[in-house]
Amino acid sequence: MKVSIITEGFENTGHGHITRCLALYQAFAERNIFPTIYVNGDKHAQSLLINCRYEIIDWLTHPAKLITHINNSDIVIVDSYLAGREYYNNFIKLSRQSLFIDDNMRIDYPNGIILNGTINAETFPYKKTDNEFLLGSKYIPIRKEFWDVPARKINKDISTVLITFGGQDIRNLTPSILQSLNENYPNIHKHVVIGSGFKCQDKIEKLKNDKVEFHYTPDAAKMKELMLNSDVTITAAGQTLYELAVTGTPTIAINVAENQTNNMREWKKQGFLLDIIIHSDRFYLRKMSDNLKKLENSSIRKKLSKIGRDSVDGQGPRRIVSYLIDKLCETNGFYLRKAVETDSEMVYNLSNDPDVRQNSINTRPIEWDGHKEWFANKISQNDYLFYLVFDKKDNFIGQIRFELNEDSAITSISISSNFRGKGLSKKIIKSGCAKIFAEFHSVKKIIAFIRPENNVSINSFTSSGFILDGDELIKGHIFMKYILDRIDK
Repeated sequence: MKVSIITEGFENTGHGHITRCLALYQAFAERNIFPTIYVNGDKHAQSLLINCRYEIIDWLTHPAKLITHINNSDIVIVDSYLAGREYYNNFIKLSRQSLFIDDNMRIDYPNGIILNGTINAETFPYKKTDNEFLLGSKYIPIRKEFWDVPARKINKDISTVLITFGGQDIRNLTPSILQSLNENYPNIHKHVVIGSGFKCQDKIEKLKNDKVEFHYTPDAAKMKELMLNSDVTITAAGQTLYELAVTGTPTIAINVAENQTNNMREWKKQGFLLDIIIHSDRFYLRKMSDNLKKLENSSIRKKLSKIGRDSVDGQGPRRIVSYLIDKLCETNGFYLRKAVETDSEMVYNLSNDPDVRQNSINTRPIEWDGHKEWFANKISQNDYLFYLVFDKKDNFIGQIRFELNEDSAITSISISSNFRGKGLSKKIIKSGCAKIFAEFHSVKKIIAFIRPENNVSINSFTSSGFILDGDELIKGHIFMKYILDRIDK
């Protein structure tokens, strides 16, 4: 399965889009599907994408370069505040399925799936179109560290406050907030997150005392720990609110960007926020202190914590990916993905199935040690395409493989015993061959070698368009040679 994720993120605008896309990447990866994220961004964006497949590319200025990468995708996901409708129109032509992440009904999207994980988004007045919609906080894409969060304890008193304004703190609010807390709440312990893009780090560090602890560019696991251990968090009103909600952290949010307005208003309506505070309000520090004073009441903090946990369960990324895979499976009942190292034992068991061995070129049972080495070698080769086939519940259907030569590919297929006799082989062969022809233009024909007595396989390949082209002697046995020629439209 080829999944392409397109987004943006810069030091001066924040990296909320990248964080959301990372969450979807992680949900695909959980199912051994590894997308590529194409980011119109700067060096700070790269630090968020460690261990991901990604490319930094100015796709707004050079869309043709992006098109060469994402063409023939099974799924394209777009999370952008900058792309106009003309970009989306192009994206839907390049993939079988398109998902557009939205926050505020930004544009009139073309046909596709619109995802808006904003709290109460299911009440937004989207136009009735042919689009499909995934709306509301049950679909919010948050990072995997927040998918399964333990229950938290609400302490009687506030002893710890977390201050976090993302990787940039684009309004430089952290120094003023920390100074205010030092002056008005000197005995409270303050945990302060300092991101890689902070412009006011020196100013913040001058406010250090024995009640202040700094955390420099913490990862998601550390952020979850800080949230769970804080009695109250003071934050911007962006994507972090959803991570605070799922951890049940009583929160004071400050609006630092226009695109956070809807988010903040809906969280206030939901009851998770006590007040709407805007960074440009010259009394924002006073309002923050008023909110903190109210939150000294542990009953109020318990109420806010419950509202947050009830509103976000952390399963949004898994729901989204399951929905997308289900949609892909609607036509054929399966999807293909590339084999990965952890699939070795599953493939080994299928390959040693008696019927599979009987119809293979090598009919002898396969030894585990030899298989491990062979499998690791094959999945690392650029000229060997090893696809596994699954249903929408990730039950293993079988495998189809292609060994690429200069202008041809040799294919073979095997189906798990539970899925034989269901007519899937023909569909899998057609799907796999179409994928090879689409992605490898040098391949002019695909060849299958089949034992003469294997009538089931012969029928599957001929029903898929393969034509008999004589026979060949392979390892002392006669095999029928079937060919599928490329048909260029």
